[in-house]
Amino acid sequence: MGSRRKQAEEERREKLIVLYDGTCNLCLASVRRLKELQSTAILRFIPVQSLEDTYETIPELSAVTEEQLLTKMHVVEMDGTVHAGAAGVVRILRTVRGLRWLAPLYRVPGLRGAADFMYRFIAGRRYEWFGKADEGCHDGACALPKKD
Repeated sequence: MGSRRKQAEEERREKLIVLYDGTCNLCLASVRRLKELQSTAILRFIPVQSLEDTYETIPELSAVTEEQLLTKMHVVEMDGTVHAGAAGVVRILRTVRGLRWLAPLYRVPGLRGAADFMYRFIAGRRYEWFGKADEGCHDGACALPKKD
């Protein structure tokens, strides 16, 4: 009986798909940290570079190029709502115990613009400041080199 209850609770939990740059060291570290936090939602993290391999269909992003996806993190809700950049971070914060109090600050006049600017500023320099992971590395695992 406990198993059914747990399954029912899982089905009711909100589900978010988080698309991120799998070669960005800052992005990889951020995803690792987010996985450690207690979220009320089920967060599914997918590197943009692996999106085709997951067989995930996200119709709301069909018109978005991979290059556009790599400019900022995208969070997709099950109803199709897409949050990108700082708005995506805020959307995740709304689900994290102990941090959800930060989310309403994004609605304060002037803070949304400042948060969006800071996100773009850091995202535009992320490789320069934090480096770039091997293209074959995603979720902390790297592909082995092919043998000749």
